[in-house]
Amino acid sequence: MIDEWNGFAVLLANMIEKYAGELDLDSLPDPVFHEDKITNHGTDKNVCKENVETLKAA
Repeated sequence: MIDEWNGFAVLLANMIEKYAGELDLDSLPDPVFHEDKITNHGTDKNVCKENVETLKAA
């Protein structure tokens, strides 16, 4: 069975293999994720618990 995405996956693998050395991905800086820990934007982690009904066995 031939997967229709197999050719595309092989193409991507070949492109990554060919250009990974030229891009020098190891020298890129680590990403910085800014997290605003003070503001919760009015969200509550337990909000879903209020809207879930209890299941009753038949």
